[in-house]
Amino acid sequence: MIYQLNKIPDNVIELAGGKAKSLNYMLTHTRIRIPEGYVLLAGDSISRSDIDRLDNKYTYAVRSSAINEDGDNESFAGQYETITDVKVEDVESAINKVLESAGSERIKAYSDSRDGVAVVIERFVKPEFAGVVFTSDVITGKDDKLIGNFVKGEGEQLVSGESNAEVFTIDAISLEYKGNSELTKYAKTLGKYCNEIRRLYKKPMDIEWAVSEGKVYILQARPITTLKRLDIRNYKINGTRSGYKLLTKTNVGEIFMKPISPMTFSVLEKINRMLGLPDWLDNICGQAYMNISVMCSIQAAFGISGEKAFNNVKSLAGAIPDDLEVPLSPFDKKEFYKTIKVLLFPKEKCKLSKKQKHEMVRKLPDISRQMIDKIRTIKDNGALLSYWEEQMLPSVKDGLASILAESGTKLVTLFKAKPYIQKITGDRMADRLLGGCLGIVESMKPMLLLEDVKAGRLSAEEYKRQCGHRCPDEMELMAPRPYEDPNFPNDLIRMSSDADLYAMLDTQNKAYEEALEECGRLYPNKIKAIRKMIDKYARANAFREEIRSKGVYVFCVFREFILKAGELNGLGDDVFMLMIDELFDGLRGDKAKWAYIADRKASYAEYLDYPPFPNVVMGRFDPQVWIDTPGRRSDFYCADLTASAAEGADIRGFAGAEGKVRGTVRVITDIDRIGEIEEGDILVTTATNIGWTPVFSKVAAIVTDIGAPLSHAAIVAREFGIPAVVGCGNATMLLKTGDRVEVDGASGTVVKLEQ
Repeated sequence: MIYQLNKIPDNVIELAGGKAKSLNYMLTHTRIRIPEGYVLLAGDSISRSDIDRLDNKYTYAVRSSAINEDGDNESFAGQYETITDVKVEDVESAINKVLESAGSERIKAYSDSRDGVAVVIERFVKPEFAGVVFTSDVITGKDDKLIGNFVKGEGEQLVSGESNAEVFTIDAISLEYKGNSELTKYAKTLGKYCNEIRRLYKKPMDIEWAVSEGKVYILQARPITTLKRLDIRNYKINGTRSGYKLLTKTNVGEIFMKPISPMTFSVLEKINRMLGLPDWLDNICGQAYMNISVMCSIQAAFGISGEKAFNNVKSLAGAIPDDLEVPLSPFDKKEFYKTIKVLLFPKEKCKLSKKQKHEMVRKLPDISRQMIDKIRTIKDNGALLSYWEEQMLPSVKDGLASILAESGTKLVTLFKAKPYIQKITGDRMADRLLGGCLGIVESMKPMLLLEDVKAGRLSAEEYKRQCGHRCPDEMELMAPRPYEDPNFPNDLIRMSSDADLYAMLDTQNKAYEEALEECGRLYPNKIKAIRKMIDKYARANAFREEIRSKGVYVFCVFREFILKAGELNGLGDDVFMLMIDELFDGLRGDKAKWAYIADRKASYAEYLDYPPFPNVVMGRFDPQVWIDTPGRRSDFYCADLTASAAEGADIRGFAGAEGKVRGTVRVITDIDRIGEIEEGDILVTTATNIGWTPVFSKVAAIVTDIGAPLSHAAIVAREFGIPAVVGCGNATMLLKTGDRVEVDGASGTVVKLEQ
């Protein structure tokens, strides 16, 4: 039997083929004008009763809808027969012709196998104009303009080349049209439809359209397969292929220092969707990036200029060349409102009181440990799934609600404090005040408490309980935790320095008090307001660090759950090659996607061999081409510019922590090699995180490629009085182990000295 395109049952949708599935998706999720019609499922024959359902008032377009057609991996556009303007009595004959075309030589040449062909029978709209629109440039990936062409009459002329097409563009944000004036009055509607389809599918799209009797119709939409961000089957991922955007490793680069596993990637994708920010956390061959373009695009959607939007997030972006203009894309603010509303006001409201939420955040480490203990006792898939649904998921929801409630606007001060104080006192004094005001924050505890273990003030077991969850790759679900290692923390103690960290901290505290006293003398009328801002800043930093530490406990629980699933199903660590939804499907009995593990494992192994990619990437980036380029730059890459890393180029970054020191460089980009660091070295690395803190007491200064004033390296170095320059972009490329340099943490410069 045939089904209406907008009423295809879920249990047969896969037999409707790619084209019909796409039309069904648009008809049920948008108000776009699409000609109504039917689909004959693959393997079925049309019956007399089916023919009787067609309306003699209309003629129909009969076209293929192969199972693999118009999907993410293959398009087959224009390969099958399409018959238009078919009368009802001729529909059966037209269907047979379309099905016969599936066996034609051109189809065989295009693809060796077919999984079945369904047929779409759609009301024919006789077009005055017909054409195609690409929501992104198929070469560069830029999506600021919709690029299209059209002919008068039916669109088949475009495919066959019978008629020369008119080319046009529509600005994706303003909907300004440029092209043949005949299409002007339809362009705005066409542009809105195309933007809506792009937002619906969340990927670049190839869209067929027509104008009939003064109305714009969408006839079909399929992904542009050459602009595919992710191949789900083998975890081939490159976020720069799906749009022209500005990506940065600042902040995320110090969290994810190694390639992200498929499992962790899938969790981050869920976070993107939960926040309503597509590809906010992006990925190039496993390496994590923050999407600055989407952060600016959302502001532009609310009327903020591109320049101002970038200035608002500049502190998150790190060192970006002055001449780069942030690419913007269309952003649906209505959809964003809906997402945020659901996030803040979920249908299933958290039943915890304000006091209970506060208590849950406080007790999160203990709750997490109890869950881990329980998970380790589970014996089968059914019990594991039940524990997730009945215990873990409700707790995760309550935990997120509690963290959101606790957060409020506390973190805003992190970005407001320095500009506020800077305006009164200037850069140097602002850095002195904010650099020493934090006291002991969570990221410093692994260092300080280790001193307590060495001095006998704290047991090794208690240290493991308090710090065993923190590690270099703590947000990577695949990474083992220190508490899993029987030699922890003894190995850490052997590697640590004999420096008196508490004395270093005390010295820095005295320097802060001196700066505060001096500020009071210089600005007596402002010191009260400055102190108030400093207190807020210190509390916000402490809160950010505390929440991150407690959030890591949640990741530990997830890791234990996934490990248990791997153990129960004989997968071991290969379980991390699954996506999170595929894991749950398998626990329910559907393990079809588990066949992807081997191919993903091969891709992930390849990613582990890649060097760190540039800290800033704009436009299409091909990792292998970049690797093979002599003199390649590690600070930034722009597809529209050609530049190499010049020998002797300046090394500049952000003022991380005050102090000037000369010494010998030790370049370490892999934390597994931190044992090579010697007392008095100047550490030059990509970025640091809590896993690096044991060596901070050894080094004379720290220089990083990735970072900003609020990065881990800057915060910890400031509190211990270690000079630091962060976010240099290219320090690991321009410096090598053994170089003599002068590091000036106040000016943010690193100067090579004569050997």
